[in-house]
Parts: sequence; C-alpha cells; structure tokens
Amino acid sequence: MLLLHFSLVFITVSHLFELINWNPLSDIIGIYSSYSYANRNFGFFAPTVNEDYVLRLKTFAKNDTTGRNFPLYQPDTENKIRYLTMLWHFTEDNSTSQMDLYSRSWGLYCMNSNSTVQEVKISLSKNKVPSMKQYRAGERVTNSLYYQTTIYAK
Repeated sequence: MLLLHFSLVFITVSHLFELINWNPLSDIIGIYSSYSYANRNFGFFAPTVNEDYVLRLKTFAKNDTTGRNFPLYQPDTENKIRYLTMLWHFTEDNSTSQMDLYSRSWGLYCMNSNSTVQEVKISLSKNKVPSMKQYRAGERVTNSLYYQTTIYAK
C-alpha cells in the first residue's frame, strides 16, 4: 500500500501523469492526487504558508529621503509560494537574531542589485484576521508592525 501511495505521488509530482493517456488510470491518479494534495504547485512537500505577513523593503540612495520600494519576487505562483515560505521561515521561532540575519541578507541583496543604494529599511507587518463572529460585529483585518530594522552600506 505504501509503495502504491508513493508511486501515485511520484507520478503526480514529476508530471509523468501528462504522458499517461489511458483514461481509467489518469482518472485514478487525478482523484488520488487531489485527495493527497500532491497536485498542488509544490504538492505536500511545501510547508503550510499563508499571507499573514507583509514584507516591505525600501531602498535609499545617498541623500535620498523618500526612498523606493524594492519588490523581492516576481508575481507568479511559484515565486509567490517561495516568497511566502521564506517569510514563514523568517518568523517561525520569533528569534530576533534569526530575523536580523535574514534582514542583512535581504539588505545586501538590494545593495548588490543597485550600487547607488546606501540604506535599506526593512519592515514586516502582521495581519490579524478576525473570527467570523468578530467580522459580523464589524471588525476587519488589521495590520500591525511585527519587526523593523535598517541596513546601512559601509
């Protein structure tokens, strides 16, 4: 049974099901992959990610007071999942030293992408989603600052 499970998951994850044109088998693989969630973009190998956090990177050149927003990912499904997974790892144990390490990495990435960048302000906000009872009572999604730091070029 275990071998059958892994075989069906492997066929789905590796996209071999696209080569199988025999309807009964294709239908069985389709139903099973939906049941096991193997048909999702990263299948069941991806951690549970959600959009509770909002990351903002703002870059500043020398003598710049307004700054420019720096997008960290391209808006396609695969990059969005990777981006959200990265945010999940960033906040998974609420360790300031871990968040500082990620922030330095993101700041350096921004500076390497544009040589005029002298400062990167990193802000992470967390969404609070109300329960259905709270929503019916008029409460809406709120956003509060979770973490913030600034990385400077030397």
